[in-house]
Amino acid sequence: MISPIDYIRNAVWLMRSTAALLLVVFNFVFFFSPTVLALEEQLTDEERYQNKIDEIFETTPDQKLAYRLQKLKESVTLELSGKVVDRVQKSSKEGLLDKVISFFSSDAVINKSELEEISALKSSIEFAYAEAMLGFEQEAEILNNPKVPELARERYQAAKAEVTGKFDQLIEKLNVLLTQEDGDDQQQALNDLIQLLNESQFKKTHTAEDPNKLPWGTPENKARKPAETLSELSANIGVDAYPASMQLASAVIPMGAVLSSLKDFEKPGASELAPTMDAQITPEIQALADQLNNNVVEIYTWVHNKILFVPSHGSLQGAQMTLDTKRGNAMDTASLTIALLRASNIPARYVYGTVEIPAEKIMNWVGGAKNANAAGALLGQGGIPNVAIVSGGKIKSFRLEHVWAEAYVDFEPSRGLKNGSRDNWIPLDTSFKQYEFTEGEDLGQTVPFDADALISEMQANSMVNNDGWVQGVPQENLEQAINSYQQELTDYIKTQNPDATVGEVLGLKDVKVVEPKPLSSGLPYKHIVTSNTFSEVPNNLRYKFKYTLSTSENGYLSSPFISVVEPTVKLAGKKLGLSFAPATENDEQIIASYLPEPDPVTGEIDPDSLSDTLPGYTINMKAEFHINNDLKSSGIAGSMGSELHESLGYWSPVYGWELSSNKITAGEYQAIGLDLQGTDAAYAAKIQSGLEETKAKLDSDDLDQIDSLTKQELVGDLLQATIFSYFALNNLQDDIAAQQSGMISYRMPSYGKFSTALSTSYWFGMPRNVSASGLVMDVDRVSNSKVDKENNTTKRLAFDKMVGNRYSAMEHQVPELLYSKEDEPAEGISAIKAIALASAEGQKIWTIKQGNLSVALQNINLPNDVMTEIRNAVNNGKIVTTHEQPLSFYGSQQYGYIILDPNTGAGAYKIGSGANGGFLKKLDDLILKGQFWLGFFKGLKKKNLVTKAITKSLGQIVTVFTNAYKFLTECKDLSLALMLTLVFTLMSVAIAIALFFVAGPLAFPLSIGLAYVEDYLADLVIAKGC
Repeated sequence: MISPIDYIRNAVWLMRSTAALLLVVFNFVFFFSPTVLALEEQLTDEERYQNKIDEIFETTPDQKLAYRLQKLKESVTLELSGKVVDRVQKSSKEGLLDKVISFFSSDAVINKSELEEISALKSSIEFAYAEAMLGFEQEAEILNNPKVPELARERYQAAKAEVTGKFDQLIEKLNVLLTQEDGDDQQQALNDLIQLLNESQFKKTHTAEDPNKLPWGTPENKARKPAETLSELSANIGVDAYPASMQLASAVIPMGAVLSSLKDFEKPGASELAPTMDAQITPEIQALADQLNNNVVEIYTWVHNKILFVPSHGSLQGAQMTLDTKRGNAMDTASLTIALLRASNIPARYVYGTVEIPAEKIMNWVGGAKNANAAGALLGQGGIPNVAIVSGGKIKSFRLEHVWAEAYVDFEPSRGLKNGSRDNWIPLDTSFKQYEFTEGEDLGQTVPFDADALISEMQANSMVNNDGWVQGVPQENLEQAINSYQQELTDYIKTQNPDATVGEVLGLKDVKVVEPKPLSSGLPYKHIVTSNTFSEVPNNLRYKFKYTLSTSENGYLSSPFISVVEPTVKLAGKKLGLSFAPATENDEQIIASYLPEPDPVTGEIDPDSLSDTLPGYTINMKAEFHINNDLKSSGIAGSMGSELHESLGYWSPVYGWELSSNKITAGEYQAIGLDLQGTDAAYAAKIQSGLEETKAKLDSDDLDQIDSLTKQELVGDLLQATIFSYFALNNLQDDIAAQQSGMISYRMPSYGKFSTALSTSYWFGMPRNVSASGLVMDVDRVSNSKVDKENNTTKRLAFDKMVGNRYSAMEHQVPELLYSKEDEPAEGISAIKAIALASAEGQKIWTIKQGNLSVALQNINLPNDVMTEIRNAVNNGKIVTTHEQPLSFYGSQQYGYIILDPNTGAGAYKIGSGANGGFLKKLDDLILKGQFWLGFFKGLKKKNLVTKAITKSLGQIVTVFTNAYKFLTECKDLSLALMLTLVFTLMSVAIAIALFFVAGPLAFPLSIGLAYVEDYLADLVIAKGC
């Protein structure tokens, strides 16, 4: 019989006729013949399910070929290879009798059924190749259009030669393997085949998690002890212990006398009046300084009374962001104070030293801890060098490194009240303060959630197995329980105090206000061990953010072609984005050639005619990293659809670099959101204003205005709005949850991405076709310092579990809210939602520990790379929750799994791509296509026609985002939206704490189901606004 490959080797006309006929016959024989239809009826449920999954991945000829090649790769390199290794090892341990018996039998290491399976895979690949290459040849005609640059045709010929060459090698090595009978020859043939397959890419690489560096959780309490000497302190912060003038003087005068003398007579210089990146003098800061009469006493009083303290260490967000958020650590608060003073023409500088503060004042300062160890844990988690001073078996005080401002003012005789002649450096510690706490209602006690009753009901209606799985958890019962509890909470709040504010329900935390009064020459604590001064924050005390992008060859990363390292104070409140553009004008012309022609009458492009797929191998891209609209770094990335290696993360004075790594696809547009110490209304207002301006230009029908829009405005701002909303809404709920559950929680530097998602069909590493597949959220770092006020670790772990489930649910919910239209709701997936959907369709939900790892993996049918990740996590002491098999979700295969550290509460909430996040699969087709095309265009005459296609969809997003913004900034009383969010958050707290004390395999899957149902019922909260 003539192989289908031979047909492809002939002339084009022969391929079009004979190969096409062969494929028709093949389809009939293998799919529609009576024999096959009869066999279909005999398939097991598992085989039938696998066929459904195969259909998802074989929707086009190019996808079919890539999928079948990947199946061959996994079958050979993982399954068959493992079996052969086991047999060889077993053979080496055989006794003499076994070896004599083996001598008279076959020594093959691959049995007949395995060879038949490989042969069947080979045949299916050959036919898929014939079909795919038919389409590939047809593409040559498109590229032969004179308007298409010659470069595209050259790339086509090179790609064709590479693919056919690799395929020939594959078939040759398969034939060798299938014809060997000797065991040694089989092993050699198998090794040759494995080497070729391992060098070939057929799908996007899975991003596995390091089980010891999970992305969500609480920082370790590992801060160093505070410095005890000036030289030690100076070495830690990277500042000379003594200025050069003092070192010179000390050559003739004893150092002690120099220090004493110069401290009194040291005069300020220009550096004490100059703005810096940390102490920026922005228009807003200048206006506030003028409003405060440029007076040191008024400046001190305002900053002390208005800026809340965050227990973290180092320069994180700078003066302006501290002003915007009204919160900051000691360094950032000092930066704001110094910026206001310098804006008032008052010399100011930083003072850094080791101080000692009574334990009860520290407990109040960090947020109302009721246990000194809890207060110390918050200091350590935030990276503040500290040590507890114990006396009589009790913590009496804390010694810690701290920073404050000094101002050169008129101290004698006015003590700063008047702006007279200046004579002394006076300390101003605006970050150290005490709070007054008003207890809210303990709704968890007043309106308790009956977890025992729910558990009993669930156990009666679910199948719970001692192997570690649960099946058939009735979703309707969960909804009824939540609806009932929601009504109880709502009725209680409205009945008891219908005019209540959020603060009255949850409790209040107010700064003990200081009134303007003459300055003191001392600090508000009794002892300073040692100190140092500087006019600008040393680099060793600045947080930094890094982003790098690299290619790889033969498994080795190249040097990054995108590399951005900046102090976070320069990035606070700014939009970060990675996008791609055509590498050359030729590449731009190739892309443009795939745009449909405008209607000759209307002059517009029919949006339905826009393609969502491009041949990636014909187009080279360059990556561009923007900060706001400024291009910071760029570099050639290779073909559209090729896989790139991304690294990003923070450097901190305590932990050094903590980076996450991802695989991204050339052509995707990423918005990177930094949440340093909490989101702020000012940044939300900027995003809202930008979106409204963009919408106004789109609605104007003015082609000049439309053409002036950049891809950052058209695509980046929408993506930025989404990742910002994710952090902002979670921060809001974190505050409510922590207050109600007796926790103290602060946002530590976190980051995440929201991006367009491309799906690539790889033929031996060549990106054949690249398609827009959805939008993806990947939150690689969510960090909160947190403690139970009484230092109860059990309660804190329960809180972690509840918050983690909610963060995961919000990864699908926020994009759904922002991208849904009234007549077309968007649908996304997250780890929480995937497990909940799997449970609803009857799948077993497994909680996997070391004791049941083996039996669980035997009964779970997830992709091999996910199974490997699960095995690695559990072997490292983690607990994994997942479902049996992939979900069919709007034409895609999806699955979710959760990795938790039972000792720390840290976790990873992952979906099929390996992302820590969510995937928006079903959304408005115009948005999907519009962002696909606009995401990589810099300037194109037809761009404005494409832009108009997404106008109506953009308007919907702006409306929903505006409501979300109002919800965050204007909801002062218990309006409908805030009431619902308050109630749902309180429910989460009560349910999570109640369920934490429930043992058995039902507990965690039940908490996952509840988290999903809560968020599902709250979908309209943000859309309602205030």
